[in-house]
Amino acid sequence: MVERRKYERFELVVPAKIETLARTAKKRKISLKTVNVCAGGAFFLTDAVLDEGTKVRVELLLSYNAQNAVRNLKGTRIRMLGTLMRSRDNGMAIRFSDDYVIAPLPAQAAARQ
Repeated sequence: MVERRKYERFELVVPAKIETLARTAKKRKISLKTVNVCAGGAFFLTDAVLDEGTKVRVELLLSYNAQNAVRNLKGTRIRMLGTLMRSRDNGMAIRFSDDYVIAPLPAQAAARQ
C-alpha cells in the first residue's frame, strides 16, 4: 500500500472538545479523545459521530506537570477549525485548517484535566 499522508501521524491520546459550526443545525458540543494526531488532522474516538463535511471548532487540551506535583499542573489548549472527512462506528477523522491558536488554559481548567 502506498502511503499518501502528507504529515507523520502520532499515536496520542489527547482530551479534546469539538463544537459544530453549522448555521442551520443545532450546535453540538462534544468532549472526546484523540486516537492519533498529525499536523493535518486527527482521528477522534467517540460514539457521537457527526456527518461528513461538518465544519467544527476543535480544541485539543494538553496538560503537563513539570515537577510531578499536582499543585504545579499547567495546561495549554490548541484551537483550530476543521472539517469532518470521514466517520466510522467508533469515531471520526477531522482535517484541521492551517490557522490555529495555542494559548494557556486558565488555572482552574488545567487543574480539572
